[in-house]
Amino acid sequence: MDTIEQRAARIELIGFDVDGTLTDGGLYFGDNGEVMKRFSVFDGHGLRRLIQSGITVAWITARSSRIVETRARDLGIEHVMQGVKDKRTAMDGLRSQLSLQWTQCAFFGDDWPDFPVLREVGFAATTATAPLQMRAQAHWIATRGAGHGAARDLCDFIADHHPRGKPAWQP
Repeated sequence: MDTIEQRAARIELIGFDVDGTLTDGGLYFGDNGEVMKRFSVFDGHGLRRLIQSGITVAWITARSSRIVETRARDLGIEHVMQGVKDKRTAMDGLRSQLSLQWTQCAFFGDDWPDFPVLREVGFAATTATAPLQMRAQAHWIATRGAGHGAARDLCDFIADHHPRGKPAWQP
């Protein structure tokens, strides 16, 4: 049985759900029906660290939003899939395109639409507020809140154990 550190060292692709992992899961509605989301700059630094380490980062989300496109572009995330109903199939397509095995993939999700992909990847990550069955499936569970450092802790854990991981203090 591989340790969590060994699993992290193999990661070449990590997928993230957006709402409830990179954000606090809340949707803020303005008077004119516009939707706003809050992203953490702290989490963004962790995502950049993964990219600088040569790990492919993808966002796979069921909702569609220009806010998500804008934030992903700011961070240099090339693979953004929105309006996805079957995240496992989306992740499988990207994994195949990159010629990777499931053991080289990680996913960070927080609710039932993420469960099928969490069951496939070599490194499954979730939040402390995820359903019990998802937490039982996970290799790594966030101790910080979603949108408040959870993604950063995950990024740091993977980069710290990856052979190409850049030190956290290195720009």
